[in-house]
Amino acid sequence: MTDINDPNLARLRSRLSPRTIVLALCVATAAACGSGGGGADAGSPAPGGSTPTPAPTPIPTPPPASADLALSLLSGTGGTAVPFTVGQALRQGDVPQGSTVRAGNLAGFQAAIRNRWPDGSAKYAVLSGRVDLTANTWRSLALTVAPEPAPQAALATADLKATGITASVQFSPYGTAGWSGGDWDTPLQTLVSGPEMSSWTFRKPIGSDAHLVAWLEVRAYKGGQVEVLPWIENGYLRVTGPTAKPGTATFTLGGTQRFSQPLELLNHQRAVLASGITLTHWLGTDPQLTARHGTAYLMASKLVPNYRGVTAAGSPLFNRQATSYTPLAQADFPDAMGAAGYDRSIGLLPEWDVAYLTSGGDPRAWRTVLINGHAAGRYGIHFRDETTHRPMRFSSYPTLVLGNGSGVSAIGGSTTNSYTPNATGASPPNYTNSHHPSMGYMAYLLSGWHYYLEETQFLATVHYLKQSDNIRKTTQGVLETSTGANTTRGAAWALRTLAQAAALTPDGDPLRTEFVNSVTANINHYHGRYVATPGNQLGLVHPYSDYEPGNGAWQSAMWMDDFFTGAFGYLKELQVHDPSVTGKLDAFLAWKYHSVIGRLGGSGAAAFSYRQAAQYTLNYAPSESADWSGGAGPWYASWGEVARSMNLPTEGEPGQSLDTGYPTDPRGYWGNLMPALAYAVDHGAAGSAEAWNRVTSASNFPTQAAGYDDDPVWGVKPRTR
Repeated sequence: MTDINDPNLARLRSRLSPRTIVLALCVATAAACGSGGGGADAGSPAPGGSTPTPAPTPIPTPPPASADLALSLLSGTGGTAVPFTVGQALRQGDVPQGSTVRAGNLAGFQAAIRNRWPDGSAKYAVLSGRVDLTANTWRSLALTVAPEPAPQAALATADLKATGITASVQFSPYGTAGWSGGDWDTPLQTLVSGPEMSSWTFRKPIGSDAHLVAWLEVRAYKGGQVEVLPWIENGYLRVTGPTAKPGTATFTLGGTQRFSQPLELLNHQRAVLASGITLTHWLGTDPQLTARHGTAYLMASKLVPNYRGVTAAGSPLFNRQATSYTPLAQADFPDAMGAAGYDRSIGLLPEWDVAYLTSGGDPRAWRTVLINGHAAGRYGIHFRDETTHRPMRFSSYPTLVLGNGSGVSAIGGSTTNSYTPNATGASPPNYTNSHHPSMGYMAYLLSGWHYYLEETQFLATVHYLKQSDNIRKTTQGVLETSTGANTTRGAAWALRTLAQAAALTPDGDPLRTEFVNSVTANINHYHGRYVATPGNQLGLVHPYSDYEPGNGAWQSAMWMDDFFTGAFGYLKELQVHDPSVTGKLDAFLAWKYHSVIGRLGGSGAAAFSYRQAAQYTLNYAPSESADWSGGAGPWYASWGEVARSMNLPTEGEPGQSLDTGYPTDPRGYWGNLMPALAYAVDHGAAGSAEAWNRVTSASNFPTQAAGYDDDPVWGVKPRTR
């Protein structure tokens, strides 16, 4: 039984602070840390000037979730040859080189392969086509693998111009950026090129302002339909004088005003010009599309973790998720990023992303994923390189470090005194990588909108910029666990985000090379630090602080180390490193998994009772002056020795109850270690299967397991179990 006087109980109570509940209605249509919480509230949503959005209609029950490559579509309007685009994760080996994804029951369909696994098979594709849909009735597409078709002429900007499209972004009083006629001939990037859909990004400065830029991501479909995602961005990497810009933002498409709202765009924020349940704008009729993937297949692709939860349609989880979008508003992000306490945004994926997977692709979860992908623009993390108009390359800025005023916390120093310009005016909501959620990744994975991929890329680059250049090893972007600019959990989540950016940045894009090189450098760093250099054998990385100074032992937060273990396990699944360091990655993980498996031992002097594994803090070393950098220690010889140093038991018989760490609460310390343990099992770490069996056969584990249905973030389970 848990002692109610346990001092850790107070800590957990602080972690389980009340949640902000957003009452939600089921939305039918879509237009095109374990220990700590989120970002400071920027205040109430800005008052809207947009045309009121009609109330959503009730949504029909979706078809059953599929473990196969599957996709279903729903339209609120229905129609003939309705255009659509979605993203699709692909399991390694399913779509070999020379093959593609086809939809045999559609007249028009294309699969643009954007990424490949190391064996050459497709990893991620953007699927587009036209389909006949009955209003508010799901239609399943028959996706198959087939030989690549003969090349066909792709839609070009000439086809976009032929629609007669005009668009403008006004930010009064600063100016207006407009597109018509020949303006469509010069996109910044061609994103997808195909016979059914081609897409591009366009940009123009707003008036004479040095920082404000209007952006459009445009999809042109065969048949003449056009879909546009517009936004305003306020911030460059090195342009002087970043500051707040208040004004009224207006977006006009095809001569019709689609959005107008007062905004105060703070430095390095960006805001999508849409609101309510309208997330993109169509030149013609909005088909109000929702997509539903085979979520079991999506998890089997390994681009996301494998979750045990089964979230029912009536789950209270849906009552706390955002259902409409307001530019710069909080949506589901934390009240105060970096504050102590459990927050549903913290984990390998945040709750809103996990809910899509555990609910079998519930349409409400689809919408919430996209809303939060939009809402991430509220943070001051968008340091776009003014020389390329893209997220920065690490190799171009070896000693550049963030200046002040962007709301990003815990910034390091530059050995050459090279900093981004300090910002003035109000600061964006506080952003700290030690508590940051995955942002944009799942939204891009599901929808294929490049805007969301850029969000993940901006995160990866701001984590590089906020660190001291000598600690990150200049262009290598090493994320060290023992520095205040990261902390152990900060390094964990930043590594997860870096790996996600590397996983989905398209092959051939120079940015992908930057991210892959940085992942590789981190593998080299951690292998050199803990495997090539003899040190502690408990699998513990150097923490950033001693939690109990003066007690004679180095004591730190075990759940943070579990975050790091789980993040590195996930990194291995994504396969985003140079193949030359695969052996080093495997050797490091074999060492690292000792940190979780060793605490789940059986019996004997060297064992640590599995029942006690989920502690808030544990002794890491028997001296507060232990030599971490040189590996000399002194160190504990076994996890059993750690247990005895803290008067914890070393014995634990199978079937007994899990103790301490609140084992029946899916949000507690037992949840925090689940991703690390699950990846250890899947990667065949020594003793992992026995450790998993001890935990899952415990008498009170079923209560914990059931809790992951409504609180699914930490419910990662092995794919092999």
